[in-house]
Amino acid sequence: MRNLLYIFLLLLGFGCRAPLSSPTVQPRFYSVSDKLEADQAGPQVQRMVSTIAPYKAQLDDKMNRQLATVKTPLKKGQPESTLGNWVADLFAQAAAGSFPDRNIVFATLNQGGIRVGEIGTGPLLVSEIYELMPFDNELVLMELNGKVFKEFISHIANDGGWPVSAGLSVISSGSGLDVKIGGKAIDPNQVYTIALPDYVANGGSNTSMLKELPKIKSGLLIRDLLIEYAEKITDPISIKVEGKRMKL
Repeated sequence: MRNLLYIFLLLLGFGCRAPLSSPTVQPRFYSVSDKLEADQAGPQVQRMVSTIAPYKAQLDDKMNRQLATVKTPLKKGQPESTLGNWVADLFAQAAAGSFPDRNIVFATLNQGGIRVGEIGTGPLLVSEIYELMPFDNELVLMELNGKVFKEFISHIANDGGWPVSAGLSVISSGSGLDVKIGGKAIDPNQVYTIALPDYVANGGSNTSMLKELPKIKSGLLIRDLLIEYAEKITDPISIKVEGKRMKL
């Protein structure tokens, strides 16, 4: 009798143990929308929609906020474009405002950093700036001597041209590149302060000449700065390309 009781308890112990491996769980997917058909609106989906609704409303309010008005289309292109010029100039203004004690000679962004081909006419919304620059790139400053400065500009030109702010002029001719900053030729003994994304400053887009050099960090996202400074624009945005910045 004692042996039978022992066997019974042993079997009971094994029966109560957790399974040796995790059970296979098959995920169930639900299409969540603020407009659901009656036959699709199960209680679980309805609860999810109710939970998400307040956050969606807040996000819509934020993303649909109008910053300015675009009068003529802003289009991306190389070596110079209306969208590139506008973004670079706005970036330069933001950099100058963030570092008022620095003499920033120009601002630039890599061509691939602009992720839309065009911003059309009409209201300029916050969501369009997020589409334009979806990455969390930080504004940084770099102080470059004349030699490195010219090497960096040559790289930009060899890459087909990047968005650069007013003040920089790069013209290609049979004898090479004629580079001027503020109307003056590059002085090899001078130090130039430029504004750029941390991605480029850290060697992105093949900028090996910058990678190991010191950076002055701002802690500010370029996308947030563009939103802030775009909202300060009072006149309708209309940009023209005159070929004075990049003529390659």
